[in-house]
Amino acid sequence: MTSLRSSIAIAAISTLLVGCRSDNDENEAVTKPRAAVSVTTVTPGSIDATMSSTGSFEVLRDEHIKSTITGKILHVFVLEGDAVQKGQRLVTILSQESNAAIDGATQLLAQAGTDSSRNQAERALRLAEHAAAVGVINAPFSGAITHRYVTEGELVGQGTDLVEIVDPRSKYFVANIPLSDISSVKTGQPVVVTLSTLEADPMRGIVQAINPSTDPNSQSIQVRVSLTSIPAIVTRGVFGHVRITVGRHKGVVVIPQAAIYHDDELGRYQVWRIQGDTLALITPVTVGIMDSSRAEILSGLSAGDAVATTGGYGLPDSTAVTVESH
Repeated sequence: MTSLRSSIAIAAISTLLVGCRSDNDENEAVTKPRAAVSVTTVTPGSIDATMSSTGSFEVLRDEHIKSTITGKILHVFVLEGDAVQKGQRLVTILSQESNAAIDGATQLLAQAGTDSSRNQAERALRLAEHAAAVGVINAPFSGAITHRYVTEGELVGQGTDLVEIVDPRSKYFVANIPLSDISSVKTGQPVVVTLSTLEADPMRGIVQAINPSTDPNSQSIQVRVSLTSIPAIVTRGVFGHVRITVGRHKGVVVIPQAAIYHDDELGRYQVWRIQGDTLALITPVTVGIMDSSRAEILSGLSAGDAVATTGGYGLPDSTAVTVESH
């Protein structure tokens, strides 16, 4: 009896232990946390086809102001960076003949040894100064001085560069478009120019003109861009990046780029498509054009599909998930 009772007790204990393990396994399966993902629903939309390049700012009105006579620089009234108005005096020049007359009278005065000769020399000097021919150089348009080439007292010839003046209002952007991309660029297309070296908001405009000739060194074509507004901080020569909208794809599948991952081993793009709000399925997709944050999907998804935007990366196929609410 004792032996029988012992066997029954052992069997009962074994059954209890097996039941406990089974309950624990079920509880563990029930309580095991699922991966949390955020999702977006695929809907038809539009996306712009763009091409990007680089370029720099130039000005349409840029003039080297030259001396109209041969003579001596009397006064330079401006320095680099000065803003000037149309008609404002920039430089005055004493003619070569007048300068010679004044220099001659001055030398006579210095050499005069008697009161009479001194009086004659002073009279000659006054006459030379009174009759002096002075050329006045004025600004041909309103703008800013970018270079000053002469100093007071310097002798210059006719045609010598005196100062350079530019009109900041005539600034424009020149984009250097690779020859392989130029066929998609047309006048009137929307443009956005951004700067990496200066703190300035993106500037918007249009393609204004396309140079018909090619730069043989860079194999690129210059495209002139007219911008709605250019900050004063932007000057000629400032480097920038340009993005030209060359087309628009309408009624296509568009999703956030955050939902797309590239499988380097398989050489393909993929997303985690969420089925029934509970299962993440790895789904290969074909990607079309992209903008700064979205991508066109040519195949692999349909309108109404849900894809993970966060939390999907690295999950095995057919992983149980929980969709986070926002």
